[in-house]
Amino acid sequence: RLSLVGSEMCIRDRLNPNVITGQSKYLFLLSHMRSRSTVLSHVLGSHANICGYRERHKPYLRYTDIIKMRIELYNESEKDLKDKYLLDKILHDDLYISKEVLKIVRPKFIFLLRKPESTIKSIINMGYVTGIDWFSNPEKASEYYCLRLLKMEEYARESGGNNFFIESDDLVNNTGDILTELTNWLELDQPLVNSYNKFKNTGKTGYGDFSENIQMGKLIETRGYPEIEIPLAVLERSEKAYQKCKASLINISF
Repeated sequence: RLSLVGSEMCIRDRLNPNVITGQSKYLFLLSHMRSRSTVLSHVLGSHANICGYRERHKPYLRYTDIIKMRIELYNESEKDLKDKYLLDKILHDDLYISKEVLKIVRPKFIFLLRKPESTIKSIINMGYVTGIDWFSNPEKASEYYCLRLLKMEEYARESGGNNFFIESDDLVNNTGDILTELTNWLELDQPLVNSYNKFKNTGKTGYGDFSENIQMGKLIETRGYPEIEIPLAVLERSEKAYQKCKASLINISF
């Protein structure tokens, strides 16, 4: 069994060599906060051929960071990693994947993009719930959204073209078609379905969506926040960023 102490790897008991050296595939879900990324990563992580369902909150600067990912996912899932997709989702710019790591592991990327009005309203509501001031500030929520979309475009340009683009609304409005396309793109032997397991940290703060919705066990459409208002200038700026990012992702996806 493996654990990490600081930045060093310690071996306890017997080591399954596949944890370090086994053949695996890598899948990163790149998105922004309040995009339905938690529910999508749960759907993916519930598949027998995919390990991982949450944000690890760690960058990938060197190959040793990939090894740490392997150890963490092995300890969490207790699945044999051989021939599995190893999944992480990344929603913040400081959790970077370096060009060195991209070149070595050649991952697949899912880009998930949600329209600005529903995204920003959801971030603002999250600020009300958590008490985190900048979340509830429309200007700062929009700034995060616009900068994050620029970073998503950058990743897409550097990824080598192995990308799958999803509009967040299609997850709930065209669920079956999206999951079928994802199944085929990932070449999975069993289809992805509109249901998911609840894992150890499902619904906990710091591990993605902590609302009651994530406990439903399937993709559902939520009511939104019609009572929250966003200044017109903020919304227009965010809409421009959305349209630009969407066009870029469509052009460089499969």
